[in-house]
Amino acid sequence: MAEGKKTSEPVHQSGVGKGEEAVRETGKEAGRHDTGIRGAQRRAGKASGRFSTGINPRQEEPIDPSSPYLPPP
Repeated sequence: MAEGKKTSEPVHQSGVGKGEEAVRETGKEAGRHDTGIRGAQRRAGKASGRFSTGINPRQEEPIDPSSPYLPPP
């Protein structure tokens, strides 16, 4: 671009917002729920098969309900 010319597009584009801002605006992600507060007054939670996939999420749940949910890598 020649020196002194102006561009019609902005030079700077704002970055990605913070995760906590997204939760306030849109709510929690599907498949996540709170279980209370643990340790140093930090929120604790769990995930379900719905968190990993929207396609047949029940297939991603543990076979035994007392087993923990281990998301795929």
